[in-house]
Amino acid sequence: LFYAAFASCWFELLDQYKSNLVKSLKVAFVAPNVPPEILQSLLNLAEFMEHDVEKLPIDIRILADLAIKCRAYAKALHYKEQEYDTTPGACIEDLISINKKLDLPEAALGVLEATQHRLGEKKDRSSFHSDDSHSAHSLNDAEERPGAGAGGGGDNGWAGVEVKESWLAKLGSWGDALKLYERRLEENPYDVSAILGCMHCMEARGECKGVLALANQSWGALSMSESELEHGGAASGGYFEEFAQSHCIRSRSHRKSIKFCAQAAWRLGKWEQLEKYTTLLVRGEEGESHSIENGGEGGHGIGAENIPKIDFDGSFYTAILHIHRSEWELAADAINATRMAMDSRLTALMAESYKRVYPSMVTAQTLSEMEEIIQFKKLEEKVKSISNRHVANTIDIEDERKRLLSTWKKRLSGCRVDAEVHNSIMAVRSLVLGPTDEIEATLSLSVLSRQSKFFKLAEKALLDPLEALGVDLNGPVFGFRMPAELGLGWQQSDSLTQAVNIDRLVCREASFIAQQEGAGTNASFLPSYCKPHQDFFNMLVNKAGDFKRLHIQHRLYYAYVKHLWATRKNEEAMDRLSKLSVVVELAAHFEKSICDDLQVQCWVKLGNWKMLQAPPGTPISPGEQLEILSAYKKATFAKDNDYKAWHSWALINFRLVEQSHKITQNDYKMNVFGTKKETPPSASRVHHIVAAVHGFVKAISFGVKRWTASVQQDMLNFLTCLFKYGELPEVSRAINDGLDLVLNEAWLGVLPQLLARIHVKSPRIRAILHSLLIKLGVKHPQALMYPLSVLLKSPVDDRRIAAQSLMDALKANSSELVEEAQLVSSELIRVAILWLELWHEGLEESSR
Repeated sequence: LFYAAFASCWFELLDQYKSNLVKSLKVAFVAPNVPPEILQSLLNLAEFMEHDVEKLPIDIRILADLAIKCRAYAKALHYKEQEYDTTPGACIEDLISINKKLDLPEAALGVLEATQHRLGEKKDRSSFHSDDSHSAHSLNDAEERPGAGAGGGGDNGWAGVEVKESWLAKLGSWGDALKLYERRLEENPYDVSAILGCMHCMEARGECKGVLALANQSWGALSMSESELEHGGAASGGYFEEFAQSHCIRSRSHRKSIKFCAQAAWRLGKWEQLEKYTTLLVRGEEGESHSIENGGEGGHGIGAENIPKIDFDGSFYTAILHIHRSEWELAADAINATRMAMDSRLTALMAESYKRVYPSMVTAQTLSEMEEIIQFKKLEEKVKSISNRHVANTIDIEDERKRLLSTWKKRLSGCRVDAEVHNSIMAVRSLVLGPTDEIEATLSLSVLSRQSKFFKLAEKALLDPLEALGVDLNGPVFGFRMPAELGLGWQQSDSLTQAVNIDRLVCREASFIAQQEGAGTNASFLPSYCKPHQDFFNMLVNKAGDFKRLHIQHRLYYAYVKHLWATRKNEEAMDRLSKLSVVVELAAHFEKSICDDLQVQCWVKLGNWKMLQAPPGTPISPGEQLEILSAYKKATFAKDNDYKAWHSWALINFRLVEQSHKITQNDYKMNVFGTKKETPPSASRVHHIVAAVHGFVKAISFGVKRWTASVQQDMLNFLTCLFKYGELPEVSRAINDGLDLVLNEAWLGVLPQLLARIHVKSPRIRAILHSLLIKLGVKHPQALMYPLSVLLKSPVDDRRIAAQSLMDALKANSSELVEEAQLVSSELIRVAILWLELWHEGLEESSR
């Protein structure tokens, strides 16, 4: 009842005592040593008085700053929006930052766009009132307008306001903000805010080397004290000279830069530099005394008397260093110090909501994982030190490692799908994990970073494990500099050979083509492997260590190739993927059970990229057709039950059918009566139609998510082939053979399309369609009853007759259901017609 008690006493106070009480509250708001719980209670008191009683006479800016200090961002947003009404230019950056922290990116972007629009209007008005008389007149008008000037959002509130780089950074536009910061650095190399902004943007983009390089270049300006910065002084000298002279943190900007540098040094594995930066963070500013480890000066370690002085970053990086040096006890002390340092922040955010405290919860989780690393390392050392125990009493360290990795994998799968969260977790785990551990998490981190436009971070996540594995990106393991006698890779051929090869690819089975290897033709898409290929494969495995490591290298490299394509390096990505596909196909030939999925992914992705070179509506050349068909055919042969492979194979054949139709649609023969007669389809076109039908049937049968857009696309394209080309004997035969492979339930999604064509003229198509509907009606008669009862009343005779024949077929299996459905339908129609309408209809009939 604290708030109610305060309100009851407030009205009993004299104005003098109210003023003194408000002054005391203001002093408490800005006091440095007040616990956050007390500040949170005082902030809630101010909100209670404003909402239920009367507003306390406290400046709104003080309450807004207090809310930000307590991390009560919802209250901070309320106060900053009120401040925006009076002085909009002073709180734009805070509004953007608060909306971002509240997970309201659209609102944050709206603040920036409204500011740009407001500044644009102001610029237009200033250009319109260009001479002095007009300017004076507009100023007088502004003074007379209500709300102009300091309040009401007048032009005085926007004086000197420009779009800042920090606004773009807070919105997550790190690239645009970095360009603006670099432009400021070109004008003034000693601009500390621009230097820190560049470091922040680079750190967010994963450019750790750029952070350290910029710090090395600008260390003199960063290490200046506040007084030197105010007087515009500029330090000079090299990096190591300035570092040797700086034994403590000299300013806030100096502390921020050291934090960025420590983070970058840790991610790059530069432990000596990390130790130097951590030492500065632990020492703090002049006059501060941080005691993190037991056995320090006085040997007291961490106590309650120095908890407020503990620096979170300093203790965190100290724990990282001690884990790296295998100093387990000191690392445990540093972890405890880190927890104490983040206690107040975690408590304040937890009072708001779990969503806002989530980043701190992730940090707490990483601290727990650091303790798990310490326990695992201790166990590993214990196992190594004890070698004379019986097997039954020894601990299998590999089982413990697998158990730890399994726990981490489950834990990571429950985390928020965010690049920053995964990156922070994986950075701590890298203290114990090798490049071949947690490969799925590494690939996931790369994908998330690329989706968040952190391209440098995505590239680093893939290249670091490849570098740790000691592979050459341009080496034979990825298809470069392979021996010529192997005869692997794409082979060029003339147009006649291309047409023959395309026809054989489409109309023949892979097994038949494989048997033609000795026929002297180069039409086969499957290479013939012999002893030199086996020796080359064994060389790759031996160089990698084992086949599992070779497969991991190929997976990481495949993800890197996709990253190149995402960063618009299409030619390099296409070249690397074509070479990688050949090597993966070679490896899959000797280790088929492991490489099937990767081989399918490589060939399908290569075919998709080649398809993108010929956008829809443009013809595909015979050379491109052969390459695309070969890639998709190899994918279907590598794994016969893969949906994406058959989906892609069917689509390319369907597109080639449409392309051939467009080319020949104007080639008509005119007979003597002047009527048009279409030329029959060529044999190659028929082969493409049959291949498309076969591919669509396979894709529909293997589609796991049957109601996704791609499976629905396959079904609709299959129906197009049926209604457009089902009259051809080869096509109708392929469709009849393929219908048995598809579950009946799959056709329920396209039932309206099927019923709309039941009166088709072609006997072959009608036979296929009616047999499919009858088969569907046997298992799902309820799905057909209502639409067929509607079609029975159709004014089109052919449609009504076809519907009657289907209804008669349904009666053979569900006669009672048909009779009841017809009774309900007729009764619903009967009760829907009024007697007056029946009389009018009867009179009209008699009048005729």
